[in-house]
Amino acid sequence: MGAAGAKGRGRIKREATEAQIIAAFGRVVQRNGLRNVGVNEVLKEAGVGKALLYRYFGGLPGLVTAWGQKNRLWPQLADLVPLSNARSAASPAEHLKTIVVRNADVHRADPVRIEMLADELMTPTSISGALSEIRQQLGRDHAAVFARNRVFRDNHLLMVVMMAAASYLAMRAVKAPLYMGEDLADEATWARLMREIESIIDKAAGAPGQSAGAHSPA
Repeated sequence: MGAAGAKGRGRIKREATEAQIIAAFGRVVQRNGLRNVGVNEVLKEAGVGKALLYRYFGGLPGLVTAWGQKNRLWPQLADLVPLSNARSAASPAEHLKTIVVRNADVHRADPVRIEMLADELMTPTSISGALSEIRQQLGRDHAAVFARNRVFRDNHLLMVVMMAAASYLAMRAVKAPLYMGEDLADEATWARLMREIESIIDKAAGAPGQSAGAHSPA
């Protein structure tokens, strides 16, 4: 076997080890949460030495970035609303309801995504910068799409308010579901809350010829 073959085997072995470390990181996150992940526990879970982690990823933040890219932890725009397949006759309210409610459902269904949301609101850790970069890049991608879509441009502030409300409810549903006498982990309660959000959007953006931008501040 020549040098090229040896190099190929080395690349395959490295890729396998990288995948092994990334998978181990994911398992530790599932057990302990993002903010409680330590290098030593990841290494023990993966069964590799510290030198390999730093050689392949440069440290824990680099591993977080690789893990996030591999697992698409932050919902892509296509996860939230199929803009390319949206019915042209759909009202602005229907577009907005789809993206807001789908965003809340996607996050509520994945505790790791909830961890990423919660991380934004807490004291930074060694991995916060890597998580922030994942979020910011996706945010830039979303903003570029929204800027080309009149529905989202004309109702931008309404979408900001409703996305914030739905995201908070999703975090509560996973982290602290009892809120103002409601159990947000209960499916029937959650469905009622999402219908209420849809009703608010209908009132704010559903009237013909009206957009959120035309409303006076409360």
